[in-house]
Amino acid sequence: MSQSTLHFASPVGLDRLVRKEVALGAVREIQPPQDHIGISQIAPFLDVDSDDVIFDYIKGGLQDGLAPARAEDAESELSQKDDLTYTQGRAAIVDWSLKDKYTASDVTRYREGLYLQQQISGQSGSLPLNFVGRTTEDFEKRLARHTAMRRRRLDNRLEWMITQALETSGIAYNDGKIKFTVAYGRPAGQTNAAPASGLYNTTTFDPIGDINAMNDTMFATYGVRLSKAITSRKVLNTFWKSDRFVARTGLVVSSGGTKIDPNYLLDGWGPDAAQAVIERATGVQFQVYDSVYRSRAVGSQTWVNNRFLSENKIYFLPEPGAMTEIDDTDIGFAKTLTSPHPEGDWTSGYYEWEDEKRDPWMHVRGTGLKAFPVFPYMEYSYTMAVLP
Repeated sequence: MSQSTLHFASPVGLDRLVRKEVALGAVREIQPPQDHIGISQIAPFLDVDSDDVIFDYIKGGLQDGLAPARAEDAESELSQKDDLTYTQGRAAIVDWSLKDKYTASDVTRYREGLYLQQQISGQSGSLPLNFVGRTTEDFEKRLARHTAMRRRRLDNRLEWMITQALETSGIAYNDGKIKFTVAYGRPAGQTNAAPASGLYNTTTFDPIGDINAMNDTMFATYGVRLSKAITSRKVLNTFWKSDRFVARTGLVVSSGGTKIDPNYLLDGWGPDAAQAVIERATGVQFQVYDSVYRSRAVGSQTWVNNRFLSENKIYFLPEPGAMTEIDDTDIGFAKTLTSPHPEGDWTSGYYEWEDEKRDPWMHVRGTGLKAFPVFPYMEYSYTMAVLP
């Protein structure tokens, strides 16, 4: 889904429509986030019709991958049926939303300033009424900041769900009011596995051997090779420190008891060069992802950066094209299901609303999204903890 166009719920009363035209001017179109890899690359949006979705998928496909012989009578012994091959999954789509309230003084000052500005717009510029423009401009900036903040928090929530699923093979949520746990079933041996050559804080590790060993295991188990890797810059900066790369340079390891650092002797050699060598040798493409969201405890003045994915791991995923032999549905490896909302004119994706009914002197603006990620094939992923 490239974008979601927002509309007011229909039908809209004439009085409400007139009031909204002179209200706070909310943006009517919101596009999916482009700086988070969760929605843009791992689990893109998929429109569905209901909050409670039942989806069909195939667990592993046919047992041997070959077309079976078929008897003339389809019910004879040569026709095999296995209920475990085809199964169903269910997903409940959660409504995530935020709102901001504006008091009577906020709204009335803005509207009075807006009306006054409209009335004097054709008069002499020498009139000392420039403060009117500043008042309306400041409040509009405040609205824009709040709208952007609500949207950012929604994007962060989506990213948190998708990356937590990759991190833990499930989603565990508890805010004190709502609590749920979803398990996607990646085997324990494929989660936070140790590299075969040892951790990467030494000089004897073998990243090419580790990745090829992982892919050999995945291919032997599932018939799939994982060709996409997401990790931190910290992990990528360790690859070139392996003794195997030092030997590749043709230099001796030490001279007179002093260890030689090839990064300072050879132009163009370093982490990026080592990464390119590993990608060519393994067929796995690496992507750096160090994004964070910020939080602050109640009463504290200190902001904390929270990573979406751990800094010490590599997350291996299949390319979308690799799933065609396994699954022919719209979901594939993963999708974020999103369903219609009345304030989005019964379209899926992001929606927003304005409310003046509860208190005629208070204005409420909100932004929301009905969405939840599903990973029917989480077993076709692998996480490797390479640093302590």
